[in-house]
Amino acid sequence: MNSSSVRLSREASITLSNHGIYQFGNALAAILVNLYLWRLTNDVWVNGMYNLLTLASAPAATLLVGKLAKVKDRLLVYRLGIVLTAFFYLLILVAGEMLVNYYVAFAVLKGVSTSFYWLGHFTMIQDVSNEENRHRYLGLNLIITNAAMLAGPAVAGLLVDMFGGLRGYMAVYLLSFVMFAYASINSWKMSRKPSPHKTYYIKYSWQMSRKYPAFGRALAGWFVFGLPQGVLAYIPAILLYEAVPSESFVNYMNVLFLGVTMAAGFMLARWGSSRHNYQYLRMAAVGFIAGTIPLFFGISLWPVVLFMLLYSCVKPLQNNAYTAYYYDLSARLPLGEHFRVEAVVLREVCTNAGRSAGVIILMFLSADMQQGALAGMLMFAAVSQLLIGWLASPAYPSFRLPRHSSDINMRRT
Repeated sequence: MNSSSVRLSREASITLSNHGIYQFGNALAAILVNLYLWRLTNDVWVNGMYNLLTLASAPAATLLVGKLAKVKDRLLVYRLGIVLTAFFYLLILVAGEMLVNYYVAFAVLKGVSTSFYWLGHFTMIQDVSNEENRHRYLGLNLIITNAAMLAGPAVAGLLVDMFGGLRGYMAVYLLSFVMFAYASINSWKMSRKPSPHKTYYIKYSWQMSRKYPAFGRALAGWFVFGLPQGVLAYIPAILLYEAVPSESFVNYMNVLFLGVTMAAGFMLARWGSSRHNYQYLRMAAVGFIAGTIPLFFGISLWPVVLFMLLYSCVKPLQNNAYTAYYYDLSARLPLGEHFRVEAVVLREVCTNAGRSAGVIILMFLSADMQQGALAGMLMFAAVSQLLIGWLASPAYPSFRLPRHSSDINMRRT
């Protein structure tokens, strides 16, 4: 392999560093927002509704944001995502304990800001990496992300201990706002990449999936991928807090989990290869299933810790392998780079639909987190992850492409 093709560009390095800043600011307060709602209400339903509304508002916003990214510029969307997130934490500072009265509006704002940022980020990954260095880029991205997310909870724990109570929460939200403000300024170091092709092809998605079934299967895989993520975004933190009622303990445990993910991401960046994507997906699903088994012996501290440790270990395998697979697959579509924004929009819509479905299932199955419904739901989600490897399996017929990209007429079914 040519070393120059694997080396990352200056633009790639800038996106990696700026993403680390964004993730650090988000990691500072993301867990505490859910714990804040939990302490104010002690109601799993409120936490579930907050996360569900966040996830549900994101796909709708993503469809509109995608058009803005295509017609205007992907970097504009990216910057707006950071600015809106800074505004979100500023409003939390202003609202204080009144947050619980307006949690619906906060959830929608969080979902919209997230859709702006991640659409811009995921689209730019394709711009700054190629098939030869994509695993390297994604691996380094995962390391930087988890280093930032590892430092975030640790700093948040120190601030909560230092200031105590509500003042500790407010100190964390203030620091998050400052970090996002800085990330917004830092984003101006990145050069604009306006697309010369401004037609938004999202209306051809169904026809594209029908004509090229591998693409439709890939989108179904993103829905399955999202099933456990909506629940795991907030339930483990609440369970850990119930076992040891200390925000610092929860944050420090998340430092441990992120450290495991970071180590796994480092190994993947060093030795990972796109040739083994299918094997990585199978290994991740098996590891997820194995980690869920201890939860059937009781939803208490150590089963939750064991589950999160194993899940944190295999998560990079699944995330990087499927992301690399999807980018390679979407690049082979007839519209090629002109369908990049649309491919990211569809990925986010399907993933958030899966996350929302997971939260809805848990909300209706488990009013009491000590019951077996949580373990059963997580096992269902874990077993479903085997479908991702199956949907991406090379055992399917080869991906069909027209002889020339210009041969396709997307107006025909």
